[in-house]
Amino acid sequence: MPTPDDAVLKSLEGVTLSIRDLLSRWGFRVRDHASVPQIRLDLTSVGLTTVPDFATGPQDVEVEVVPIGLKHDVGVGVGTGDGDGDAEKDPADAAEEAVGKFPQTAMRVHDLRCADSVTSITPDETLSVAMGRMVEFGYSQLPVIDASGTLHGVVTWASIAHIHATGREMCLASAISSEYEIVNASAHLLPVLPTIREHEFVLVRAADGRVTGIVTSADLAGEFGTVARPFFTLGEIERRLRRCLGRVYDDSDVQQVHKKRKSVDELMFGEYIRLLDDEVRWAKLGWPLVDRDHFIGLLGRVKNVRNTVMHFNAPALRPEQLDLLDSFVSMLRLYDPDYRATSAA
Repeated sequence: MPTPDDAVLKSLEGVTLSIRDLLSRWGFRVRDHASVPQIRLDLTSVGLTTVPDFATGPQDVEVEVVPIGLKHDVGVGVGTGDGDGDAEKDPADAAEEAVGKFPQTAMRVHDLRCADSVTSITPDETLSVAMGRMVEFGYSQLPVIDASGTLHGVVTWASIAHIHATGREMCLASAISSEYEIVNASAHLLPVLPTIREHEFVLVRAADGRVTGIVTSADLAGEFGTVARPFFTLGEIERRLRRCLGRVYDDSDVQQVHKKRKSVDELMFGEYIRLLDDEVRWAKLGWPLVDRDHFIGLLGRVKNVRNTVMHFNAPALRPEQLDLLDSFVSMLRLYDPDYRATSAA
């Protein structure tokens, strides 16, 4: 979707809408390094901003589109405007600062991919069809949902084994179990985890009452690996990078990048790039085998991935993005080894 023209942008002044709705006006579904700077830049171009800042908080929170001057009046300015001489920020850095530390928002059930798709069977199909579908997809549970979307229960391998053990008729009706838990798609995930652990699965109900997904213990394990791997890798990247830079650069170096920062630990990720994008400061780092331009390019790409990962409901990282994180952290391990050489006493 193209950027709204100036007339459309100006018509937003005074409008109150959810962050989700605001994103949709630009054709975006999530906030990341692409969407936040684009929306902020477009609004700023016509003298507008939002209160509160649309880059923070849950997407269901409502924001008001107001003139930039009004936002400054209430002390929530886009920029400080204090003339402290700081280096001009990249719009993506503003998004990075607004997002803050991992994770930005609490994870909800609908953030799981399996919560948005469900394979089911209708009540008028046979038990053999149900079993075949479960074998085909490797499922242990299969919801029974009619054409109107009404849930009749769940067929599980345990319920099938029960009717076999009790000598009941081997038909779908006998295998349908009412022993299941159902949770809202918008529910916070953490409180739901004990229920999933106890029952091995939960059904997911959308806002309109339809069953839209099923979350199992196995799904959680897979999702955790998908979600957690970039978080842990990025965390290691930041720790090692800060240690490498902190051993070399003092407060005078840091304040050339941002006058209000006193140490490397206080710098944002984008400010690492500005710190290193200087020949004199780069030479001070003492990495003669690393090309400065190449390293800064890699660091910029890592920063973009980092901003994407800030959002639990962001699209899953592509393999090349995961490879980038892995190769970058491997490089840092060479300059920040886990062991420390000790001198003889």
